[in-house]
Amino acid sequence: MGRPLPSITMAFLQEKESFTRSRRALRRSDQLVLDDLFAPARQHLSAAAYAAHSLPFESFLLAMLIEEHKHVLQLRSMVDDLLADRERRLPEGLDAAGARPEGTDANGTGTDVIDTKVSGTSGHGTNG
Repeated sequence: MGRPLPSITMAFLQEKESFTRSRRALRRSDQLVLDDLFAPARQHLSAAAYAAHSLPFESFLLAMLIEEHKHVLQLRSMVDDLLADRERRLPEGLDAAGARPEGTDANGTGTDVIDTKVSGTSGHGTNG
């Protein structure tokens, strides 16, 4: 008979163990980040067991990527919600930066046109 394949859990532990020396070479903060990356891979071991066509480490990387992408989607949703809430709270006539469009006053009416006629004079310095 052939050599039995290790379980996905055993493969995971072996892969994680193979990173021990490189993990030690990292700064403490990076070690913690690496540990955080391995955590989702462990959570998805049952799904990785069904990915027989791929190498075990590819399955672990994909599990890490799935979890990271879930976080990105969650953060993107939060940002969209905050921006939408900000848009709702802005007074009418203000843009997203809180400024009024050029040429409008607080009522949203134009301020560009100024009446130059004063008391029947044309402003050219002539009397009459």
